[in-house]
Amino acid sequence: MPVRQGLDWLARRRRVPVSLLARIAVAFAREVHAYLATPERRRQARAQVAEAISEHRPRVVLAHSLGSVVTYEALHAHPDLEVELLVTLGSPLGLPGAVFDVLEPGPVGGKGARPPGTARWVNLADPGDLVAVPQRLGDRFPVDLHDEAFIGLGNFHSLAGYLGTALTATTIAPYTGAS
Repeated sequence: MPVRQGLDWLARRRRVPVSLLARIAVAFAREVHAYLATPERRRQARAQVAEAISEHRPRVVLAHSLGSVVTYEALHAHPDLEVELLVTLGSPLGLPGAVFDVLEPGPVGGKGARPPGTARWVNLADPGDLVAVPQRLGDRFPVDLHDEAFIGLGNFHSLAGYLGTALTATTIAPYTGAS
């Protein structure tokens, strides 16, 4: 959280637009940049996710970090796919100037759309997660619930950290038969 707050302070103090910081962050994140900047790689990744959902027909899809972007776009590109619960973990979907503005489909009126066939959408983000910007996807997307998952000071973005929280477990439990 202090690093996130520091970047916000720097942006305001030096009048550096947050969108510029976001572009710089994505440029340094090789995987995100490679996905967003390479149409063929983007198409292939979406196709793989769509194929896995089509083949296995999961009730719940957990999508972490860049995986939330790929899953979001795959569900839009394949509106016939149905998911009872989409859980985004540490998602950069709302990152202005870097991810949000280049999503496919693109935002309309400053808002992203719920993927067709998605019955419920929950977003979980650690308050210190530098990738989950902005934390509250509900401000930009029609999520049903946004909550803060505290996964640890040195572990603020890891998938294992998100999967290890009681919040993630209680979110998916009604869909898995676990109690």
